[in-house]
Amino acid sequence: MVDRKSEVAPRLRNSADGPAEEPLDNQPRRALQKGVDALGLSLAQHQQELLIKYLALLAQWNAVYNLTSVRDPLDMLALHVLDSLAIVDLVLECEGSDVLDVGTGAGLPGIPLAIALPQYHFQLVDAVAKKVSFLRQVKASLGLVNVQAQHSRIEALTRAKTPLIIVSRAYAELSRMLRSIAHLADRSTTVIAMKGVAPDEELAALPAPWRVLEVRTLDVPLVGAQRCAVILRRD
Repeated sequence: MVDRKSEVAPRLRNSADGPAEEPLDNQPRRALQKGVDALGLSLAQHQQELLIKYLALLAQWNAVYNLTSVRDPLDMLALHVLDSLAIVDLVLECEGSDVLDVGTGAGLPGIPLAIALPQYHFQLVDAVAKKVSFLRQVKASLGLVNVQAQHSRIEALTRAKTPLIIVSRAYAELSRMLRSIAHLADRSTTVIAMKGVAPDEELAALPAPWRVLEVRTLDVPLVGAQRCAVILRRD
């Protein structure tokens, strides 16, 4: 298993030999602004504040409910928030504005994407009740009217409409993930699966009728590790 905390680039941390540390309240805001700029995103100030509030809620709940193995808020910002925002352009390239986030966990990538893309609707689904309780608290606290949190196994999920976009992050290997969403997707659905290093073995074992449209490298600010997104559709 990858130690995600070790992936944080050294520049995220303060040096004991350097200048005096800035106030802790300012560090996430400054790091977020740098990360957003590096991703080429244009987020309004209130959107950045929502991301900071989400980060604070994640750190607060994580102390009790163990939502993520990453503990330091600055590491959470890089490894979770900026990592999720790295696929904003990919989502914008897809048709439609209805996004299903499968195995969302603590709301990743769904919550950062919902904040960055308020014109889209996000359904966040997870099988763990405590994680869905957290998501509902985030929705209420941040006023995210474009977010729906649902407690369900993906295999048991039913929807009135076929989602046009399905996203996943650290959910499962590709074949398992695609089998779990087979009843939800049709030819109009674009799947964006976030991965670390390009998963060549997983790609070679894709089940029919799925095909890979693209494997796009993601350059995530403040994260010193390889990231990619696999974009798929079914024939």
